[in-house]
Amino acid sequence: MAVDGVVAIGRFTPAQAESLRSVSENVVFLNSSPDDARFDSVVLNYELGIRLALDHLLGLGHTRIGFIGPAWRLGDRKAPAPEVAADALRSWLADGGQLPTAFLTASEETAMGAIRALEEAGLSIPEDVSLVSFNDTPLSELVTPALTSVSTHVEEMSRTAVRLLAERARVPGRPPVRTLPVKVVVPPSL
Repeated sequence: MAVDGVVAIGRFTPAQAESLRSVSENVVFLNSSPDDARFDSVVLNYELGIRLALDHLLGLGHTRIGFIGPAWRLGDRKAPAPEVAADALRSWLADGGQLPTAFLTASEETAMGAIRALEEAGLSIPEDVSLVSFNDTPLSELVTPALTSVSTHVEEMSRTAVRLLAERARVPGRPPVRTLPVKVVVPPSL
């Protein structure tokens, strides 16, 4: 069975990218760009997202801003372990260190772990500590108060990946719309 194209979501090693290319010449990477000269890709402008989050927190008057990023579980599949971030925050609080007044978290899952740790320490959000998370998935609405998030526009990134795939598709009797690979950088929003 012939495969017209592949949308590969996530991060891939060069060997994995080559494996995908053996399945189809038409591969679009979503959220990574292993080889700009050979593959189409759709990536987020993470630097802009971090700048938007920091500008927001600085605008609220915060001067001590921390970052809580994912720790990774060991194993064949490197899965994020948000509870590790929460454990690190609990340890920081227990050590009596000067707590930042705001945090940028790498994801909603990490933010939820931080919220749990902050609440266990008797702190409340946003009265004592502010949080901004990355991703803006429905999870951000499940906590009270709802999280301020940097939106990665997953739907738009996905639509763009499918459009790029269609542009390079080989259709009998018709040349592809485009033959050169492109990299689309999507801006996030707060």
